[in-house]
This record gives sequence, structure tokens and C-alpha cells, in this order.
Amino acid sequence: MKKRFANGVKEGENEYFIKQINEDYFKGYICLVKIKNVKHPWIINDEDYSGCILDENYEWLEIYPDNEKYAITVMYDDKKNLIEWYFDMVKLNGVENGIPYIDDLYLDLVIRRNGNQIILDEDELEEALNEKDITKDDFDMAYRTMREIQNKYGDNLDDLIELTNKLYNKFNSEE
Repeated sequence: MKKRFANGVKEGENEYFIKQINEDYFKGYICLVKIKNVKHPWIINDEDYSGCILDENYEWLEIYPDNEKYAITVMYDDKKNLIEWYFDMVKLNGVENGIPYIDDLYLDLVIRRNGNQIILDEDELEEALNEKDITKDDFDMAYRTMREIQNKYGDNLDDLIELTNKLYNKFNSEE
């Protein structure tokens, strides 16, 4: 299992801002990553999207909800246009030395701003199960969590946009 910290974007120099949120609509941690410079932009080319997801002056909002089996990275371009939501299925969202982290279960779901969904890394999840890095319960939980996210946001992107905007704006207010 991969442990990944909120301050773990290792591409170039970055600034990190972390907040704990305790609101009715969200409880957990959020981290805003401001990308200052990169060695190489991260370019995606697939059937749905052709473009950059990480480059200079891009921002990533990382969302670590309490008591959930997923974490979200929301990617913005240099003009603050939302590119996509990247959901990691996780065994655990935790905090160590004030820094949020996940125990990543390999399976990922991307939801693009047009609502299209792409499932990633099913092969890595299967390999982790075969190598006994995760249990069958972990494997099943990853798929169950992904289906719950698909059901929740598949036909209701507005809720995801609203949550994202509220959390992103926490870094632009004096709260």
C-alpha cells in the first residue's frame, strides 16, 4: 500500500497551505498546493481530454474527508479553471505531524468537468491483491467506494462543484 502525504507533490517547487475544516457540509483537512515551477508539465492525452494537469502557476486542492474511504485532488490551470477531480480510493485518511495523508488503495476515478468518468489503475489494485499487499476486503472496499462516488456525482456534478468551491474559497477568506 502506498502512503502519500498532502505535501508530497515532488514536481518542482511548491507552496502548501493546510486547513482543518469542521463544518456541517465537510469535516476533514484540505490542502492547497500552489505549483511554482516544474521540470516537465504533466500532459494527459486520452479519448476524453488532451491537455495539461500540472504546470507552473497551476493549483491543486487536495481534500481529505474524515471517516471516508477516498481523497480528492481537484486540479486547476494557471487561470484557475477547473480541469478535473481525481479520486483516490483509500484504506485510511490520516494526519501525521499535522500533515494529512492517505493509505492509497491504488484504484482511482477521474471525473472531468464535463462529467465524463475514467477508471484508472485497476491493474495495480489487482496486482496488490495478488501480491497480498492488500486484502480481499480492501479490494472490495475500493470498488464499493468508487461505485458510491459514481452514484453520488455521476448525475449530480453540481454538488461536487459546490463542495469544491466552498472548500477552495476557504483559502481566500479570513476564517
